[in-house]
Amino acid sequence: KKPRKLEISAISAEGLVDGGKPMKKKAFVDFEIAGNRAVRTSVDEVGGDYPTWKEKLETEFWSPEKKEERFMYVRVYCQISDNKDKHVGTARVPVKDFTGEYAPEGFMQCLSYRLWDDLGKRNGIVNFSARILPDSNKG
Repeated sequence: KKPRKLEISAISAEGLVDGGKPMKKKAFVDFEIAGNRAVRTSVDEVGGDYPTWKEKLETEFWSPEKKEERFMYVRVYCQISDNKDKHVGTARVPVKDFTGEYAPEGFMQCLSYRLWDDLGKRNGIVNFSARILPDSNKG
């Protein structure tokens, strides 16, 4: 068994709220899959409650065996200062949504998921695409 490569394109988020008010700016998103180290976007300096990233990220993961690892966690944060971030919301995405169970491997899946804050309340939507990169070593 070898790890699979995943290409994620962070696109945007919408309707982000901080303390009941539309978020001002400095949002970024990270993607953590099957317990691997998270990959993250740069900070959107101007987007407010509708940030955009248009950024491609790559990561590797092993096909999850444990039930709790069968998800990718997509977390949106707001950068408060140089070394402090505030969690805005998390989406829990089933790995099977983009690993070839519903579409062929290599197929780009465009996905939108509801974000939930720390109190379990809805907090916007995150939009991204994901695709498993075909194994270049296959004969």
